[in-house]
Amino acid sequence: MPSGPLPARPDLDQLRRRAKELRDAARAGDPAALSRIAAHAPAAAPVTLATAQLTIAREHGFASWPRLKAEAEARNAELAQRVEEFLVASIRDWTGRAARMLARDPQIATYDFRTAVVLGDAARVRAMLGRDPALATRSDPRTGWTALHAVCSSRWHRIDPGRAAGQAEVARLLLDAGADTGVRVGPPGRPGDESDQGGRQWSPLFCAAAQNNPAITRLLLERGVRPDDDHMLYLAAFADDHECLRLLLPYAPDIAHSTALSAPLSTGDITGVELLLDAGADPNHLLDAGELGESHEGTPPVPPLSAAIALDCAPAIIGLLLDRGADPSTPGPDGRTPYQLAVRKGQTQLAELLAEHGARTDLTSADRFLSACLQGSRAEAEQILAADPGLPARLTADDHRVLIEAADHGHTGAVRLMLDLGFPPDIRASREGDGATALHAAAAAGSVGTLRLLLERGADIEARDTTWDSTPMEWAIVGSGMHLGHDPDHDWVATVRTLIEAGAATEGIVLSPDDPKPPSPEVAELLRSYGIPGQTSGPAG
Repeated sequence: MPSGPLPARPDLDQLRRRAKELRDAARAGDPAALSRIAAHAPAAAPVTLATAQLTIAREHGFASWPRLKAEAEARNAELAQRVEEFLVASIRDWTGRAARMLARDPQIATYDFRTAVVLGDAARVRAMLGRDPALATRSDPRTGWTALHAVCSSRWHRIDPGRAAGQAEVARLLLDAGADTGVRVGPPGRPGDESDQGGRQWSPLFCAAAQNNPAITRLLLERGVRPDDDHMLYLAAFADDHECLRLLLPYAPDIAHSTALSAPLSTGDITGVELLLDAGADPNHLLDAGELGESHEGTPPVPPLSAAIALDCAPAIIGLLLDRGADPSTPGPDGRTPYQLAVRKGQTQLAELLAEHGARTDLTSADRFLSACLQGSRAEAEQILAADPGLPARLTADDHRVLIEAADHGHTGAVRLMLDLGFPPDIRASREGDGATALHAAAAAGSVGTLRLLLERGADIEARDTTWDSTPMEWAIVGSGMHLGHDPDHDWVATVRTLIEAGAATEGIVLSPDDPKPPSPEVAELLRSYGIPGQTSGPAG
């Protein structure tokens, strides 16, 4: 039959077969075949494969077979590239890009075995394994990943919860077909790149725990797989529902020396802290600073109690650690005791709680001065300075960082007091931190009053942090979407508007649905009103 438009995913082999069938039919005298060739081939042209191919090409709207062939190859190459990006997005992306790609390009779902696996299409996986059982054990030649790693790492159980049961069934099919649960590969989505998670190798169970897939985690545990990497617990402990963490804890080796407490402490999750402590985690075992969010390589490990205070954990978490045996007097890597740290942060309630648990309560004049500053107590601060006139000269850059702390919490009165007392407005976080200024902190926290004060006092509106090389404007945009900072009265729309009207540069800011750290919808709308360009996802996005 005559052909219509070229399909989105043309099959060149099928097109070649159709050309041969057309030639053979015409040579056999079939009137319809002869009529088709006559409509497109030169008059009196012999019935050859070339004339049949020309006919097929022209029926599809192409001037020649080579042009049809080139278009078919280009479309297939584009689709193959989109599939590769879809597979990566299905594992690594959290913006919904994979769902957008599939909605625009439904043929991705039936492209190959890999797409069936990540989508949890158990029926297709079962059928394909029936034809080629080796698919269950074959490794991707580029990444080393197996199908079991892919289904364990797929985010589709969260993108579309209706696919969760299918994903678990796919994992079961792969295991029944001989998939090896002990194969370890580099991190997901970046072939040959082992930079993620410190070059750690990922097992299928590690992948399932990292993606918080309790159904597959349970299946692997039932098949005798056991957690053998403490970082697995750390990743599982970030999930709000704690399902994977609960499943893994009974099988975790050496839980006393686990550093998984870093996860719930960094998110202020008291349930996660309690689960780990109940399972035997030592409340005095030092925690990896990198897992607590410190970006500087070589930062010393931190006692859990100091970490909890530094991270502004609720008093209930501090009390839980103390009740479970955390030493209230063990100093942190900076030499300060938990009590000193609480006082320096203006956390008088925590300081009292620590004292009740027997903490050392000795303080320096700097401790008392910084506490007064953070509480906005001008009289007390000036009294301390009057008794110790040389104190300002002894304050270190790290001492001055309380200005950033106050900006992060939106304590405008405290910031004003410190600026009045000579704190530099552009002091940066120490080298162990991210190199941000107080203006960065205020912008990220949506602390518009503090931000305006800092700008009035000469803070650099285009200062760039030393970790991400980003301006306060960029911190405000990201902060609005991620709800960063500790200001309870945050207002990111007013913060971004204030920065723009104060002259902050907006070049290079593009609103994209694929942005891994997008602004809040309200801030995005504000940015569009100022002419910030939007960008829709392209063919691959």
